Amino acid sequence: MTRPDISIIIVSYNVKNFLQHCLLALKKAAAGLQTEIFVVDNHSIDGTPDMLRREFPDLQLISNETNLGFGKANNQALKLASGKYVLFLNPDTLIEENTLSVLYDFMEKNGDVGICGPRILNADGTLQLACRRSFPSPRVALPKLLGLSALFPKSKIFGKYNLTYLDPGKNYPVDAVSGSFMFCHGDLIRQIKGFDEDFFMYGEDLDLCRRVQLAGKKVYYVADTAIIHYKGESSKSAPYDSLMAFYKAMDIFFRKHFSPFYSTITTLFFRIGIAFHLLFNFLGRLFFALRLPLLDLLMIIAALLLSLFLRFPADFFTELQHFAPVLGGYAAVYMLFLALGGSYRRAKHYDFVRAAANLLPGFVLNGFVTFFFLRAAQSRFIFLIAFVFILIVLMLWRIIAFRMRSRHFRQGSENARRTLVVGAGPEGQRIAATLGLHPELGYLFVGFVDRELQHPKTIGSIRDLSQLVKIQDIDNVIFSSDVLSLGEIIRMMAELAHFPLSIKIIPEKENRIFGKAVIENLDDIPVIEMEYAVLKPEWRILKRSLDLFFALIAILVLAIPAALIALTANVQAVKFSEDVPGGRIWRRKKDGSEPFLYWYPMLFSLLSNRMTIVGDLKNIPEGSRRYYKPGMTSIMRSEKAALPTPEEHERYIHYYMSNFSFVLDVEIIFKTLFLKKN
Repeated sequence: MTRPDISIIIVSYNVKNFLQHCLLALKKAAAGLQTEIFVVDNHSIDGTPDMLRREFPDLQLISNETNLGFGKANNQALKLASGKYVLFLNPDTLIEENTLSVLYDFMEKNGDVGICGPRILNADGTLQLACRRSFPSPRVALPKLLGLSALFPKSKIFGKYNLTYLDPGKNYPVDAVSGSFMFCHGDLIRQIKGFDEDFFMYGEDLDLCRRVQLAGKKVYYVADTAIIHYKGESSKSAPYDSLMAFYKAMDIFFRKHFSPFYSTITTLFFRIGIAFHLLFNFLGRLFFALRLPLLDLLMIIAALLLSLFLRFPADFFTELQHFAPVLGGYAAVYMLFLALGGSYRRAKHYDFVRAAANLLPGFVLNGFVTFFFLRAAQSRFIFLIAFVFILIVLMLWRIIAFRMRSRHFRQGSENARRTLVVGAGPEGQRIAATLGLHPELGYLFVGFVDRELQHPKTIGSIRDLSQLVKIQDIDNVIFSSDVLSLGEIIRMMAELAHFPLSIKIIPEKENRIFGKAVIENLDDIPVIEMEYAVLKPEWRILKRSLDLFFALIAILVLAIPAALIALTANVQAVKFSEDVPGGRIWRRKKDGSEPFLYWYPMLFSLLSNRMTIVGDLKNIPEGSRRYYKPGMTSIMRSEKAALPTPEEHERYIHYYMSNFSFVLDVEIIFKTLFLKKN
């Protein structure tokens, strides 16, 4: 068998579409050369292996059960590769038609070169600095860590790390090229056993280049051909993890290759510099994530201080010392309800109506405090005036931001909300087409999620929905109810409850879903935005806590009368309903009637988490029992809805889950207790 000219190794992780385009470009570039292609899939959940088997049956696929990291996965294929040259290629790249032939000829003519890499461009055509680098010794890395390389890119002293002072249009030896494209001498790479597997992600390319040079070969930057690299696609699923991996890799590389040559003090200072750079980078990201709550907090504090000044203009600073704890408490309460109400979920950042609604319970609670605590009672004027200011400024900035954001959408901005459609049936396909035809709506269709991966735009399976939302950085999820059951939708909504998402449903019938739903017309398609409060983790915890508290108190308080009834009324425990497993009530053996406290046995089901106080009585949709449990009573019972049809029952479920609150639960319990028997 003829030895291949080039063995091409690609490690893929959840970049199916990029990989598909990469392989198509490779086919064109491989014309006239003998090549073999290996794809090592690091447990992608976006359907990558199925796509490869279906569309590229000639390549060799290695499908891993876990994410082994970049170096270890490349080494898996390297053990099987037999080419004269080995190309380590990222899947999120596009290469020119002449790239392989240009670099093949370059290596053939330059036997002293062990690795070469091309000119690498970003998606906007600018040069990707990582395509030519120096090793991060302290003298080279410190200007990079301190930001001096960005301030003085043409300086040979400060611009050494990315060689920004050199002409990117010329060929020359460098310390290292980018791991996204490394064209290597095959026998040499096998001799040094490929990548160091201590590196999980980042740094392994620097290490490989260093070991190639220690073996007596050069590393070259070749500007005669170029590729495009959509940098960072595989690391989007865990940006904080990839940030840690980057700095860990830098530390490993320094300890391995430079630490023996520098004093302990120099090594210590260098590692402290890495740690501080990591800290500042992390704090910057954290500040960006918290920028909106911080903005609201500053505005609330400003409104409270302005109100205090209006109340006490002459003694402002004296009174500030007196009222500081009260004003701080007011601000904390408002921020708490804004957070609990979802104002800081990504899809709700600019929802000024929601912000106003979330301030109201804070107003009620703070107002309640002013009537019972002396210091707070003296601040009623401040409290009232401040609330007006807070309401105005928090709504105003959101209205302005919303209008600016809408203008970006109309101009086709990349800030459009990334949207998944769950269900690739006719309705799902219709809305996907609508989103594609109308960018002014502000939605960017990312792909379908479905049971089967048959539709070409399906990016993953329903079972991996929560991971896909994280990996794809999704803002909106739209469920298509023509292919999904109610139980499946509820289950998936519960799985997504902790994500900052906007969840919408395409109704099969327009009157099917109601409650706190908002109908949004996307072109001619009614899409209903749903938010099931009962699925939010904080409310589920509180609801469970109340169940436990009520059960424990009721069991203890009613223990004696319940024991007397059990002994004197000749009762037996029977199933409350065939549809409520574990739920028991007492009935008299003689005539089957219900004695006083007939529901006492249910309290033990509350303790075991098999039931809740207010839930459902029958036909709980499959897949939703974990989130919507059998109840001692239900909204249907409180409304005297005897034997509802399946459609009516479904409407009741939607109404309760959408409008859930403790006030609603109390209302249902009250109606149940005072409901007259027919």
